[in-house]
Amino acid sequence: MNIVCARDILNEAVTPALYAVSAKNTNQALDGFLISADKDKGILTICSYDLEKGIRVTLAGENIQIKESGKIIINAAKFSSIIRNLPSGDVSISSDANFSVTISSSRSEFTVHGLDGDSFPLMPELKGDESFKISRKGLKNMIVSTHFAVAVNNSRPSLNGALFEIKNNNLNIVAVDGNRLALRRSFDGIISNISNDSDGSDDSDNNSGENGLDLSFIVPGKSLSELLKLIGDDEENAEIELTKKHVIISFDNIVYFSRLIESEFLDYRRSIKIDPKTTVVIDTKSFTESVERASLLTDDKQKTLVRLKFKKEEVNIENNDNFGILQITSTTSLGKVSDECDIEIYDDDLEIGFNHRYLLDALKAVREEKILLKLESPTKSLVILPYNGENDNKNINKIMDTENSKFLYLVLPVRIMRD
Repeated sequence: MNIVCARDILNEAVTPALYAVSAKNTNQALDGFLISADKDKGILTICSYDLEKGIRVTLAGENIQIKESGKIIINAAKFSSIIRNLPSGDVSISSDANFSVTISSSRSEFTVHGLDGDSFPLMPELKGDESFKISRKGLKNMIVSTHFAVAVNNSRPSLNGALFEIKNNNLNIVAVDGNRLALRRSFDGIISNISNDSDGSDDSDNNSGENGLDLSFIVPGKSLSELLKLIGDDEENAEIELTKKHVIISFDNIVYFSRLIESEFLDYRRSIKIDPKTTVVIDTKSFTESVERASLLTDDKQKTLVRLKFKKEEVNIENNDNFGILQITSTTSLGKVSDECDIEIYDDDLEIGFNHRYLLDALKAVREEKILLKLESPTKSLVILPYNGENDNKNINKIMDTENSKFLYLVLPVRIMRD
């Protein structure tokens, strides 16, 4: 192999490929990049793969000169450090029959030992049976807003990933870890690559219905963490393809793929069915800041809870029948803290306790100014829904739309020990 490429362009290709290099593996090939040069096609590819997820970055065009085809495995961490620290300008990379690799730029030259490119693990076929497109920025925002609720090393494999659920070209992403649930919906729709029959009939032999895709799959949480580092905030679309065992996400010159979790996700819709006895409208920022202040004296080792007491105020300046106060308190060995914020409360007063981290994770994922809180009892989950400002306040206590809300967060309470 013999190639010449500008250092900055090569560095931009190497950096994302690092995210799929195996961190703990006895196989030397998995510690490295597979660098392949095809002179006939004028394409250079850099691949990394840890047997669960992988990245392929492609370089082509006038910025790359391929003098001789070939492939070689080079230790990823060392190769990345070398490229990053070379002087600006063109970088020449060549390998010989003994898998010795020479990397040179200007007056700097490195010779490193490589491995036979044929010893790199066989990667899956990067062509899916189903495919669709979605805004990269939109996809990133949905993952960020749910990823915190993905379980880590849960005995139930499906909870270690996020459920991607597509129906009628709308996407839901759901994560559950046993203590909280996060759900985000995209009503902007995805761009399906499925063409419907001209008569509009439903083909029951595939996963597409009259209105587009209808499928679901579970992506490991660790794979989503790496995807978030790669995908960026561009409005341009990413293409997502599915095989029976892998999801493949392509954007720019990057192809990112991950093994799917082949397990049945729990019936999350049953979890979000509650019969609310208390409905609260609250300012998101005020609520978040109050919980943060109340948690300053908490002790994670002792699993200290924060207490939320929702109550109506009989006397208030605005003469609002539903005006209330939320009192947030925490008592630990370090002391006691108390905070308050204004609310609108409908139906019953209620006191409930939470792990502050679980509550804050959900609140920080919300982008709306106000939210609806739905509570049934001190031992039942809190459900957080968007408040659109157009709700009829006379019937707000009856509003519990869990199927059409832009987002839904559920947090399990902690039992309050009475003083």
